[in-house]
Amino acid sequence: MRTTNNAARGGPLAALLFLLVLALSVGTLAGERIHVQQSLAWAELEEGVTGLPETVDLTLLLRGLGPVEGFPIDCMLIFDTSATADLSSAKAFAFDLIEQFDANDRIGLVSYATNARLEIPLTENRLVLKTAIGDLKNEGKSALGDAMQLARRELTMVGREDAILVEILLSDGQSNVGIEPDVEGVIASDLGIRIISIGIGSLINRNLLESFAEDTDGLYYPRPSEMALAQIKEHLDIDIVASDVRIEKELPKGLSLVDSKPKAYRIDTDQDGITSAIWRISDLLIDQEIEFVLEIEAAEVGAWADDLDLIVTYTDFRGVEISQVFPPPNWPPIAMFDYEPLNPTTAEIITFTDASDDTNDDGEIVRWEWKFGDEAVSGLQDPEYRFIERGTYTVRLIVTDDRGSKSIAYEEEITVGNAAPVAGFVLRDPETMAEYDRPHLGVVTMLDASMSYDLDGDIELYKWDFDGDGIIDRETEFSDTEYAFEEPKEIEVTLFVVDDEGKEESYSKTVDILPSVLAERVINTCMPDDWTVPEGVVQVSIVLSVNTLLNGLAVSETIPAGWTFAEVDNDGATLRQNGQTMEWLFLEKFMDDGINEQREIKYTLTAPATISDDLVQANMSGTVGSSSPRVMLQVSGEDRVTTARVLPVPVVISRWDTATSKLDPCLQELIAFDQIQYAVSLWLSGDEVPNAGGVSIDLLTMQDLIAYWLTGSSVHDPLP
Repeated sequence: MRTTNNAARGGPLAALLFLLVLALSVGTLAGERIHVQQSLAWAELEEGVTGLPETVDLTLLLRGLGPVEGFPIDCMLIFDTSATADLSSAKAFAFDLIEQFDANDRIGLVSYATNARLEIPLTENRLVLKTAIGDLKNEGKSALGDAMQLARRELTMVGREDAILVEILLSDGQSNVGIEPDVEGVIASDLGIRIISIGIGSLINRNLLESFAEDTDGLYYPRPSEMALAQIKEHLDIDIVASDVRIEKELPKGLSLVDSKPKAYRIDTDQDGITSAIWRISDLLIDQEIEFVLEIEAAEVGAWADDLDLIVTYTDFRGVEISQVFPPPNWPPIAMFDYEPLNPTTAEIITFTDASDDTNDDGEIVRWEWKFGDEAVSGLQDPEYRFIERGTYTVRLIVTDDRGSKSIAYEEEITVGNAAPVAGFVLRDPETMAEYDRPHLGVVTMLDASMSYDLDGDIELYKWDFDGDGIIDRETEFSDTEYAFEEPKEIEVTLFVVDDEGKEESYSKTVDILPSVLAERVINTCMPDDWTVPEGVVQVSIVLSVNTLLNGLAVSETIPAGWTFAEVDNDGATLRQNGQTMEWLFLEKFMDDGINEQREIKYTLTAPATISDDLVQANMSGTVGSSSPRVMLQVSGEDRVTTARVLPVPVVISRWDTATSKLDPCLQELIAFDQIQYAVSLWLSGDEVPNAGGVSIDLLTMQDLIAYWLTGSSVHDPLP
């Protein structure tokens, strides 16, 4: 009889305060056909109770080990070719028998007469085998013992570990030369070899052939037959991996078996307090699983520190008795982890740090199984992960030690918040979509914010501050907008994007606005503060500076109502007067290389002869533009004229043309000799001063006029 033993390895059981599940996967030695998994689960503690629980559930899961498709067969055919053997019927039977074997079965051939010969070693080549059988011939005596020994050696040395070993003996059972065959049945039984005996010939040793079958759980047939063919195949079709299975669980002193499912066959307690619980199973099939659940109770806490042994004995599929002693369960590690940031968003990568511990130091953690709650997994010890959607996720960690024991799952709920959107924009030419950094003044520029994005939602609003004053100038649902900058300088443009959760983020860029076309108006009234008098002639010029490519240029100027326009110089432009609006067209292309190319439009305005009040302010406005590229901006510079019906006496005297006896605003603001004589005449006569509101020159005023004349001071400045 062959038996195998696995030596038990002891290890103390440590105390845990919460549920632990212990899983032990025990590898089998060669030839062992039962796999046992032991799972130990502590009962949960009641609230407020500390220490170890009193009871534990120990689960034993037995599973039969074997090829899923069933056990293959390694078979040795033993042919009696002695002079008295019926070789022809043996050959015919053998040919039919060979056809019943599967493709992965192997068959060898031993023949014997006076001598035993290994004709064909174990092989899957049926043609070679049949040819060798066909060539067998009758001759000589019967060396049956030698032949069976030769076949047995081939099976034990070459036979597969997971194969059914069988000798099919085609013989009359006579042996008159060589070793005696009587003990072959016992030897074969110990080696797990079945012997199937089939009598051939007229003088058959039935007792010997039947003993071979009885010793080895084989078969005996007095002659070849159809029934023998059918029964041999059925007899060798084995899916039972273990029979007469006996499971014995030993509990040390201080532990007792409260209950079990199924009930134990027998429970014994010896004088040392060792309890043995025994279960029996008649047969265990390939891949069959049988579960035993034991409820164990401790009389005292210290009892849990001892080992729990498990012994399984059985007869394997070859009939060999096996004994296995399984080591005690391994305490599983305790899974735990930390993570940061503690309040993550979808934009942040979370760093998970393993903080697991291997209980009792009876192993080393070698495997980490992370589940992040969104179908993602990781096998790293300290993984990093970013959740792409908002929500609450249950992150789960299970660790396994180097003895195959798994922890219970450690879980943390992590709430992932809304990530702020990301803002960004570039400047583009709206016609060509070319990107640039320095737009020109008044040229329509596209501000493209399509690079902005929201990781976990959508951007619903784009808000623009075009001039850096902190005030939103435009809101839009679209990512791009067009704008013409109004001042040639560096401006900080800011974009605010708002996502579907109302979260806002900004992006600022300093934009250097280049002047594309500068249109500056200059007003000359010959008097300070652009004052004039009724019917006064005002000189106006608009200076145009072009520093980029323009395909044509248009200027529009609206003059005050009641004023009279007169053209002076158009500098090549075509003029059209449309009521109070003057329009000039430059029918030319301004080239890139004509940087700061200038044009100047000149005209005069004559103030109305009468005005409704002492002071009347008149405004003018204008624009300059082009369609390629599209430019539209206001004419800058001076834009108002004040008509005064009443002027200070010193101003009137300094502007009086004594030759024409009229007021001329463009005369110098210094009083000349002829003008002082004119003032003296008005003082002597007492007449009113023209354009002075009906006042006359008194002595004090005359003193001032003389002082302005003698000091050469401007009448618009204080006297020295």
